[in-house]
Amino acid sequence: MRTKFGSNKKSNVIQMNESMVANRELMALASTMVSRAKLASALGKSYDGDRNIYTALGYKTSPTFDDYYARYSRQDIAKRIVNAPADSSWRKKPEVSESEDGETAFEKAWTELLDDTLVYHYLTRVDRITGIGEYGVLLMGFDDGLELYEPIEKAKQLLYIRPYSQINATVKNWDTDTGSERYGKPLLYSLKPANAERTTVQPLEVHYSRVLHIAENCEEDDIYGTPRLKSVLNRLQDLELVSGGSAEMFWRGAFPGLGFQADADAEWDPQVLTDLRTEIEEYMHGMKRYLRLKGIDIEQLTPQVADPSKHISVLIDLISGATGIPKRILIGSERGELASSQDENNWNARVAERREDFAEPIILRPFINKLIEVGVLPEPKDGYTIFWPPITSPDEKTDADVLKIKTEAITKYSATPGADLLIPPDFYLTKFLGLSEEEVQQIEQMITTLIASEQKKIEEERAQMEIERAKRQKELDVEGDEDDE
Repeated sequence: MRTKFGSNKKSNVIQMNESMVANRELMALASTMVSRAKLASALGKSYDGDRNIYTALGYKTSPTFDDYYARYSRQDIAKRIVNAPADSSWRKKPEVSESEDGETAFEKAWTELLDDTLVYHYLTRVDRITGIGEYGVLLMGFDDGLELYEPIEKAKQLLYIRPYSQINATVKNWDTDTGSERYGKPLLYSLKPANAERTTVQPLEVHYSRVLHIAENCEEDDIYGTPRLKSVLNRLQDLELVSGGSAEMFWRGAFPGLGFQADADAEWDPQVLTDLRTEIEEYMHGMKRYLRLKGIDIEQLTPQVADPSKHISVLIDLISGATGIPKRILIGSERGELASSQDENNWNARVAERREDFAEPIILRPFINKLIEVGVLPEPKDGYTIFWPPITSPDEKTDADVLKIKTEAITKYSATPGADLLIPPDFYLTKFLGLSEEEVQQIEQMITTLIASEQKKIEEERAQMEIERAKRQKELDVEGDEDDE
């Protein structure tokens, strides 16, 4: 009895400790939420709270996923802000390889997976929807025969990939064990298909091992990131007001209307007024372009239309600065045909950083590692490497400009006395012009062949000249002998 009592007492103590830890965590979470709520409620306030700019301008102090999604769905610039980083990052598909010595089993399996599952298509989509809210998830369906709420162990095939946005991927259970490596991370998700309202598909309970959790611009943890529209939400609303208001202003101000002034001595009966109203409505809403009036003077009201381009340009500048997307890239094409070369170069540099800091370590590598872990991909012997192709390919004009510069450089180098003594030709070609050693060897062989050909040609010309000279001399000798006779 004592042993049993002691065991229960110990169990009760453990349960109490776990309960205390959970309570402290809940209190800390509640405190954080209250602090954030106070911060949100204080936004836009000045003069000790007497003036609330956010309320006056209609800004939301605590925007939700629905607010971001509404902007993404209906506002052009908002959609561009969310999609541009993802589309630019994944436009040139990365190459995954194990070694340079032939195709390995890992490389073959990866190539087959790309052909069968459209991996990069879904990785691009999950990258996009991740930026709408605070996170996104990628559901991986395996042929392991277990339920989705059960942990994945081993599988042979990846059956499907499904991206889910934050609104359709809620965390159901969290790991509250401070001794766990997953402390503070999700254990179980509830995934609702986007078309659930149109079908009979029910929400799915999914174990974390079957899900790739993706968050960008994280601050305090790895679970919740920062929506790409958060810092510019107010400016997007301003942009909508200015652009939409300018359209309304043009609609109302471009043709403000007509003023009808009756003569002072005119008399009106109800039927005349009815006929006049009908006449005016036919002119305004129909194809009739004349009015039959009597005793009335018509005055064209002055149009009141202002140019909104300067206001819109300022807002675009602010949005560009906050998002890091150059203005001409933001409102132009993704490949920068309408952007200056400097804007394009700056954007390409940011995309390259994003590939290195987010797309590869947060999306692509965890995805590949999960497939290796469960057995869908064979484990590479010496690891694998990921190569990202250059974001843009030089066009014909760029190629021509580069060729011109290199040609001028070679010409000056060749014409400068003593240049080859200061900088040997091989070193100049490889280090300054960027040619490979193989290309330099090909150039040397071509030069050697050309010199030999020219020398042979010169020798042949000299021999021919000697033959012609000897022939001419013989003719002269013959003519001299005839003269002597």
